[in-house]
Amino acid sequence: MPNGLPERFRWDRWLPHRLSSQLLMFVGVIVAFAAVLAGSLFIYASAKQTRNVVSEQILFLAKSIASVSGNFIITKDLLSVEEVLLRNADFPFVESILIVDAKGRPLGEVTKKDGVISPNFKLQTTQPIFSSAPIDVATGLIIDNNWWNILTPYQPSLEIWYPVKAGAILGAIRIRYSLASLQSDTWMQLRRALAFAVIAGLFVLLLMSLLLRAPMRALSETTEFAKGLNKSLGRQITIYGSTIEISELSQALNMLSQQLLYQERALAERIEQNQSILDNMVDGVVTVDAIGTIRSFNVAASTIFGYRLEDVLGRNFKKLMPDSHVMPHDAFMGHHDLALDATMDGGSRELEGRRKNGEIFPMDLGISRSIDHDEVIFIGIVRDVTERRRLERLKSEFVATVSHELRTPLTSIHGALKLIEGGITGPIPAPALKMVSLAQKNSQRLIVLINDLLDMEKLIAGKMALVLDNIDLVEIVQQAMLENQVYGSTLNVKFVFNPPSQKIKVTADAGRVAQVLANILSNAVKFSSGATQVDIRVSSTDALARVEIEDHGKGIPLDFQSEIFSAFAQANNGNTRNQGGTGLGLKISKGLIDAMHGEIGFDTVEELGTTFWFTLPLAKENSFTDTKA
Repeated sequence: MPNGLPERFRWDRWLPHRLSSQLLMFVGVIVAFAAVLAGSLFIYASAKQTRNVVSEQILFLAKSIASVSGNFIITKDLLSVEEVLLRNADFPFVESILIVDAKGRPLGEVTKKDGVISPNFKLQTTQPIFSSAPIDVATGLIIDNNWWNILTPYQPSLEIWYPVKAGAILGAIRIRYSLASLQSDTWMQLRRALAFAVIAGLFVLLLMSLLLRAPMRALSETTEFAKGLNKSLGRQITIYGSTIEISELSQALNMLSQQLLYQERALAERIEQNQSILDNMVDGVVTVDAIGTIRSFNVAASTIFGYRLEDVLGRNFKKLMPDSHVMPHDAFMGHHDLALDATMDGGSRELEGRRKNGEIFPMDLGISRSIDHDEVIFIGIVRDVTERRRLERLKSEFVATVSHELRTPLTSIHGALKLIEGGITGPIPAPALKMVSLAQKNSQRLIVLINDLLDMEKLIAGKMALVLDNIDLVEIVQQAMLENQVYGSTLNVKFVFNPPSQKIKVTADAGRVAQVLANILSNAVKFSSGATQVDIRVSSTDALARVEIEDHGKGIPLDFQSEIFSAFAQANNGNTRNQGGTGLGLKISKGLIDAMHGEIGFDTVEELGTTFWFTLPLAKENSFTDTKA
């Protein structure tokens, strides 16, 4: 209801709903109203002029009678007075003429009824009301010639009083007259004007209907064409050229029809292409709505879960999950309008799925949120990680085997070779000593590799034990320099360090910081490329301590910089293999620094050298307990 009005008070419910009917109604009403208004104004002006003329004639008649009846009043010649009245009563509109003396006593009166004039002998004394304007006999009020009195069906009996003078007032003349015939003529003209307005309105309606028939038919056909566009895209409508607006509308609809046909074909091709992409994806793609109802299910998802599309379409996502995961799923769907954490929106999490045969299997599920026609939907990317779990188990078993079955005997072999090399078994020939020394060095490299592999496994599994405490970073750096100075001496490289004037306390694991420093310092020595110095700097800001280790070698090649912290990463700069190394040192160092809430990075310029740096949080008053990375 517009404006909250009840249905019966709505003005628009009385109007026709078709444009042609509205136009006809509007034009007909306007023409009829204009005709009635114009006719009424013309009739009013004519009637007013006629009434003014009648009033002037009645007044002139009164003056004429007064001019000839003065002597008769003086001489008391009542017969002559009556004769004057009879002679003038035949004037149009006049109903009666009365003459009274100065005291209001009647001297004579004649009346006219149905055109017959006769004297009136029943006379009464009356007081004259001198007025040249018409007076209503019934009310005694002066009647104005306004539009209301002229056009309304009001027919009063009017009169005027005029004095008879001969130096002094001798009497008065009253002339009563009626405008009934004039009023009848006015209303007859009004009825004719109304009839003319009706005829003019009907004529205009007929003319308008003839003019509107063709464009309204074209507009109706255009409307039907627009309604049927969804059923027959590409169809064309005949252009109606007699009305430019409808012609332009038809042309626009024809263009729209062609564009919609093109867009529908393009959309169908895009949908087919997208479906082909989805069906050829290795990962399963499942889309669900906000309450968990499955909307789509690609071929890979069918392969993973064992269901066909028709088996799951319209079913709840719980069908694909074991009972242990149903409640978390419901909680997530129930709070989809809240802020989502990274594991549920745009990220992934590992959980268990259930196949059609009831088998429970591990899977990676990545969920992202989207909007489809103002409705929230969720897109799930499913990956079966059963094989990955198997490989991880094999890797863990391999690492355990290396740790327990290989490292212990290898350590014994290394120790025995070290003793033999030191001459504990007595002098040995030079060729044999050379072979023992080579075997001892290779066993040492194997021990380092095994230790690095074990550290990597612990970092990946989150089992790396860290003892965070408030430690003196400057002291740790100096100790690391001493431990690695022997290795630097073998390559003629020395460490240059100007310690700060005060201690710098950080919260970290002292042993793991020393391990990071050993990795970076050995790399700096290894890749000095003939330079004889490695610079070490320690500084601090409000919340962080920073360690910088700068070599003056050839720098890191541009194509390798993005892989510097990857596992088994070694740049082929000409001397890498000669210097040895497992390729795990920097990877382990990054994991350790990240675990201690710091950052690690590097700045390099080819042919000028590289600066590796890492930061650690400055120590607070309270110490930390043991934790795991």
